[in-house]
Parts: sequence; structure tokens; C-alpha cells
Amino acid sequence: MEGVFIVMIVCSGCSFTRYKWETWPKYIKWFEQYHVENIGQSGSGNETIGRLANNSVFKWKSKLKKIYVMWSGSDRYERVTNEKNDYVSGEATYSRYDPDFDWSVWIGGHESKDKHKFYVENFLNERHNWFRTLERILFCQILFEKHNIDYRMMVMNADVIKHTGHSRAEHAIYNQIDWTKFIFYKENMGLQEYAELFPEHKLAVDPHPTPFVAYQWVKNIMYKSDLQCPDNVLDELKQRTDQLKEKYDKR
Repeated sequence: MEGVFIVMIVCSGCSFTRYKWETWPKYIKWFEQYHVENIGQSGSGNETIGRLANNSVFKWKSKLKKIYVMWSGSDRYERVTNEKNDYVSGEATYSRYDPDFDWSVWIGGHESKDKHKFYVENFLNERHNWFRTLERILFCQILFEKHNIDYRMMVMNADVIKHTGHSRAEHAIYNQIDWTKFIFYKENMGLQEYAELFPEHKLAVDPHPTPFVAYQWVKNIMYKSDLQCPDNVLDELKQRTDQLKEKYDKR
């Protein structure tokens, strides 16, 4: 891909963006005829999500048409090591090697359950986490706009961003963010809340949106499109829900 000019859309996020079944980036090409590069990583926190989105500007600036960022839970953190651990599983999280940075990231926290629990209990603060999310959002927006990159941002659910009850410092940075660049369901909700509209397409044992819901999100929320996919394709999406229920709910 590096040697070929491709107009592309980049998508960054957590498991709501990239998972073990099809997610919303897959259906963007049904509405825009561009290559879609999904750089999402399951379990990612907002530090990981923002850094990968920013790095995509430097990697693919001449090819980029748009960046979509779906922000995740503010309580997640990452641990960076210099070892080349690529998709190595720990007790609590997994590691991914990133050649662009020449380091490995334990996605979602420390690989040891005990150390992860200790860090969460002693070093994480809910208000601080929300503030750090605002900082990352603002930094991404500043970088994208500096390089004239079109972008839109979303949230996995309504808990990602705190919109009220700010301190003076929180309020100041909150007001620097361009909220017109966000795509929300209703006022401040995200994909997880939107999925509640389709109870027949929810899995009993897994909260991640099914492909049918992901398609509806892209069509109705992201693009607000009246275009309808062929009936046979819609039937395939519905059948995909049945396949996932058969595979995961009946274990």
C-alpha cells in the first residue's frame, strides 16, 4: 500500500471499532468509495487511540481524505515496553508491537492481574481520566486542523466524555474543543446506546454491536443516508446476527 497512491479513510478506536467480527469501518465503503484503513485495537484506551490517529497523519497525509476517531472508556490505560511482544497475551491484557514507534503496548493496562489491580486502585482517578480524555481530543483536533485533515469524532458510549459539572480548568479546555466535529446519537450518546434500538440484534454474552447494528450506525448516524442496501445484503446482515448468537450465546 505504501507504494501506491490510495485515497483513504482512517478509523481509530477500541473493540467497538475493531473486533472479532465486522464493525462500523467495514460499512463506510458502502457510502464513500475510498480505501478504509482500520487501525483500531481491541481494548485500547484513549491515549492509544489518539496516538495512532495522529500517527496516521504523518504516515498517510498525502493519501488521507478523512479520519474517524471513536473514543473509548476514559478509565483505560496502557503500558509501553521496549520488547517486541506482538500479540502476546498476559494475565489481564495483551501486547501489540508497533514498528512505527519500535515499542510494544500492553493494550488496556498491565499484563499482570495483581499489578493491574494495584495500579487501578492507587493511580487512576475518574475526574483525572475524563480531563485527560479532553486533552487528547483537543490535541488530535489541533493536529488534524494544522494539516488540513477532514475528521469526525464519536464515542463508544455516553460515559466517555463528561459534559457537565466541570471545574474551571475542565470547563476551559472543554470549551476549546470543536464539538461540531462530533457525531453523537441523540445528544451525547454513542454506539452502545444506539445498539439498544435493535434488541433482536444483541448478543446475550457480549456487549459489542453486531454487524447489522454497525451498518445501521454508519447509515443512519454517521452519514444520515437514505440509501438502502439490497434486500439480499440486508438479509445477510440479519443472518450474521444469528450466526454470532449460535456461536457465542449457546456456548
